Amino acid sequence: MKLSRLVLVLGMLPFAKSQALEVSPGDFEPLPAGADAVLFYYQHADRSDLYRNGHRTSDNAKLSSDVGILRYIHAIGVSENLSWEPQILLPFGYMNASGDVGALGHTHGVGDPIITAPLKWTLPTANKDVFAIAPYLYIPVGSYNKNDGLNLGENRWRATLQAAYIHHFSAQWALDTVADVSWVSANNDFGATRAKLEENTRYEYQAAVRYNWTPSTTFALGGGYVSGAATTVDGVDQHDGVSTSYARFTVTHFIDPTLQIQAQLGKDIEVEQGFKEGARLNLRVLKVF
Repeated sequence: MKLSRLVLVLGMLPFAKSQALEVSPGDFEPLPAGADAVLFYYQHADRSDLYRNGHRTSDNAKLSSDVGILRYIHAIGVSENLSWEPQILLPFGYMNASGDVGALGHTHGVGDPIITAPLKWTLPTANKDVFAIAPYLYIPVGSYNKNDGLNLGENRWRATLQAAYIHHFSAQWALDTVADVSWVSANNDFGATRAKLEENTRYEYQAAVRYNWTPSTTFALGGGYVSGAATTVDGVDQHDGVSTSYARFTVTHFIDPTLQIQAQLGKDIEVEQGFKEGARLNLRVLKVF
């Protein structure tokens, strides 16, 4: 496949195809029953390498993104050891392509809103481990134009089921492990020819080790792996299943008991298909009421 064709296919896939449903270390720790939380996320990522079947086809395929997310959470105490946390997320942002992929142009707008309601069990282990299940539903009302090379919305429904286990070794050390599986409906308005885009199941696994340096400051080191998500366009196999591994380093600090800030640095380690993130910066502010 020529580079120009590869760029067209990869670029016109919705942004969510290459975006894993990542969680930050400690995200599945239960909130106090009755609490409300508002979060704001900002993510900047730069990409310049483009891969096909594990081989780099360009080192000048520049794609940058600046994405924000507003998130609201309400925690409900179902029982002494069970918390239910309905929430909604609204992504928005800007993407810009240049270099060898400049033909993709740029875009801005809102992504598909996400609703979820995790169930979190605090287990009767020595250090109160946590098990959680979280279903997610992406509502296809985000910014999408079949003629654009880049889109923040998917123009299709997406459902994800995520499970997490937090093992607390002690008051200072914990291991977060998260796995999820994601399914999507067909996009029947893909590209200028209004083709039918279908995508196979996508899988992801994440893990991070956390260290509570002080009662208010935590460091975490981890990473993850995303696979699957191969697509067909009008029944033609695109041979584009992803196989991406990544690394993350996270610092979290409570300014006061109800206000938390977080910074995370990361990059892709290995990419089979698509753009490779050379650098990523995530920032987050959390306020609990």
